Amino acid sequence: MIYGMKKVWGRWIVRALALTAAAGLIVCGNRWDGTAGALPRLSPWVAVLSLALRAFSVWLIGAGIIALASLFIPRFFCVWLCPAGTCRDLLTFGRTPWRGSARIPALGIGLATLGIGAALLKLPLFMWLDPLVILHALGGAFRPGPLTLTDWLSALAAPVLLFLLFLAFPGLWCAKLCPLGALQTLLHALPRLLMKSRPPAERAARSGLARRAFLGIGAGAAYRALIPPKAEAAAIRPPGTAGEAAFLRQCVRCGACARACPVGLIRFGGSGGGMAAWLAPEVTFDNDYCQPSCTACGAACPTGAIRAFTLADKFARPLGLAVCDRERCRSAQAQECGTCANACPHAALDLRWDPVNLSSQVVIKAESCVGCGCCEYVCPETPKAIRVIPRKDNP
Repeated sequence: MIYGMKKVWGRWIVRALALTAAAGLIVCGNRWDGTAGALPRLSPWVAVLSLALRAFSVWLIGAGIIALASLFIPRFFCVWLCPAGTCRDLLTFGRTPWRGSARIPALGIGLATLGIGAALLKLPLFMWLDPLVILHALGGAFRPGPLTLTDWLSALAAPVLLFLLFLAFPGLWCAKLCPLGALQTLLHALPRLLMKSRPPAERAARSGLARRAFLGIGAGAAYRALIPPKAEAAAIRPPGTAGEAAFLRQCVRCGACARACPVGLIRFGGSGGGMAAWLAPEVTFDNDYCQPSCTACGAACPTGAIRAFTLADKFARPLGLAVCDRERCRSAQAQECGTCANACPHAALDLRWDPVNLSSQVVIKAESCVGCGCCEYVCPETPKAIRVIPRKDNP
């Protein structure tokens, strides 16, 4: 009895420390270089899908250690470390699990296998259902500066819904829905599938789990094969993205890029691009521009939606294209200006004299413009006479 009590208290101490560490990463992740997306990267579920997308990070070592432990200890992360599970236990302390969950199939297994199958063909599914991703979104409420409505929605919507699910149906999420828990179940079953000396009942159960996993992975791959490969860009996206369609599918709206941006360019967008683009990060140039010396968002992204890039290849895929509204442009109205052309760090803008109208015209060299937003930021007009728009050839 005493040994059992010590084991329970030992587990609670470990879980309390894990919850404290997770809270530290959530609240202070934007203050420490390289830690803005650390919490989601520690999840084996995010790690598996990220590796399928060839998104690597040193933080994945931690996820690998957790996955390795799950091979030998059933649901190791859930039992010892999961901060969402600890929050669930605190919220539902003294309550019994929801009885109706026994009649619900293990949907998490299906979500996990579908996600893996689609990720193998470069389309991760259900990554946003990872509990560490959901909790990490809370960090958006601790960003410096004013917060918009979409900032608050991105920070609170998913965590609040998860906590309400904990309260309404105790035990349902962890037992039946969580893809991270389901992945640990699959990992724990893997070595036992290879064992020959097993009881018939256990052998049948493991074989059934293997068939479900195989069918789920196949269905996920088939779903990915039928998805249209392109989507038209609806907004300026952060540098390092592979295109609008890939970005919207790989982005889990965790807020790591927005928190990592040192000048606050990245914000959560609305639904201007449809529901698929809801709360997807967008770049705005109201407060500054995307400086050539910064790689913060690429280093912070835990999923590969924004790949880690170097200064040399940051603008290999332009963010957008600058366009000038001559009706508002001071130079076009025969006023002395030229601020945008003088400030452009990529020599993509020039002033050309128009002898007919006796004014200077801003000329934009499309082949040199990377859409960094410097011209839009420095433009003295309100509203801006020059803006960056998504490129038509940047789907």
